[in-house]
Amino acid sequence: MMAGSHVVMGAALWAVTAKLGGGPAGDPQALAAAALGSLLPDIDHPQSWAGRKLRPISVPLSLLVGHRGITHSALAVLACLGALMVMGTGWMAAPVVVGYLSHLAADALTPSGVPLLWPSRRRFTLNLCETGSFIEMGLVAAVAVLGGWAAGVDISALPRPRF
Repeated sequence: MMAGSHVVMGAALWAVTAKLGGGPAGDPQALAAAALGSLLPDIDHPQSWAGRKLRPISVPLSLLVGHRGITHSALAVLACLGALMVMGTGWMAAPVVVGYLSHLAADALTPSGVPLLWPSRRRFTLNLCETGSFIEMGLVAAVAVLGGWAAGVDISALPRPRF
C-alpha cells in the first residue's frame, strides 16, 4: 500500500482501538504516534518515507534483508514494543504498535503479502488489492470513515458540496 494509505489506516485503527478500550479515540498525540508506527515497517525500503528520513538505517537494512523482510514480521512488532519500553516511551507503545500492525495487515491485503512468521519464507496474503489501485482507495476510505466515527468526528460540521 501507499504511505498515505498506511497513515490513514494506522490513525483510524488506533481511534477504533482506543474507543473499544474506553480511551480517548481522538487524542492527537496518540493518533500521530499510530500514524508514525504505520510507516515504520517500510524502514527496509530506502525510497519509502521512513527510509528517506533514516537512510543510515534503511540502506544497510535493505541490502541485508530486502523489502518486506523481517520488518514486516511479528518479530519486528515485538522488537518495536521492546524498544519503546526500553526508551521509556510506554505511553506511546500502544498507538505505535497498533499503527505498526495496521501496516502489516494492509500489506497482507496485497498480492505480495507479508512474512509474518519470519524467518519462515511463507507469506501471508489475502490478495484483495494492488498497491495504488481503486480497491485500495476504497478500503482506505472505509477504514477512514470508521476511524472518524470512533474519534467522534461530527460530519454535520463538514462543508457540504454545492450543486
